[in-house]
Amino acid sequence: MTEIDYKASTKPPKWAKFETATIFTQFDDTHHLLAVLFDAEQEHVVEHPGGWKVLSFDHIPQDIQRTYSSVDILGDKKQLAARGSADWVPQLVPEIYNYDATQNPIRTASAGLIGKLPILFALPAFSARPERLSQVLTGHMRPNSIPMAVSSGSLIQNIADGREDIPERGMVVTVYLDPENKEGSTKDLLNLLQKGHFGPFYQA
Repeated sequence: MTEIDYKASTKPPKWAKFETATIFTQFDDTHHLLAVLFDAEQEHVVEHPGGWKVLSFDHIPQDIQRTYSSVDILGDKKQLAARGSADWVPQLVPEIYNYDATQNPIRTASAGLIGKLPILFALPAFSARPERLSQVLTGHMRPNSIPMAVSSGSLIQNIADGREDIPERGMVVTVYLDPENKEGSTKDLLNLLQKGHFGPFYQA
């Protein structure tokens, strides 16, 4: 597995940890992404109830016309709340997660993707070849900007499909609090970001 720290190539020991997720896939067997909300290199998955979880979503209405898809491992929906943007389905989110009218008959427009930050960072990482990962993440994430919505169109233009090139892949993604931005990088603010309080992480 490859550990990805967003702002450093090595783990910063003095930084406070916000959240961690381990994401794994075997695209020869399934196009679902599997995840747990801890570092599976440090803790054995069998020691946790339920083991690997299939990536899922909660549908969170933003207004009467648009609904957020909130990515998690304990979501109650198997698909996105609405048809995903053509810019990031299937490049960012595998097609198997796209909106299915037979499962979700109530039609709504997409308000974008929100949810667990380590998983949101992992999605483009899974779609990028390893040699382009740093460029994809640092070139399109805007950590000093709130709302932090990523321009998914420009992001996807710079992704070569690593999911097809590397069918078996896993990674540990850890999000840390920034010690140089104590007012703007807090657990409360990052929780609000995960819940869509500042807008979508990936725009519709």
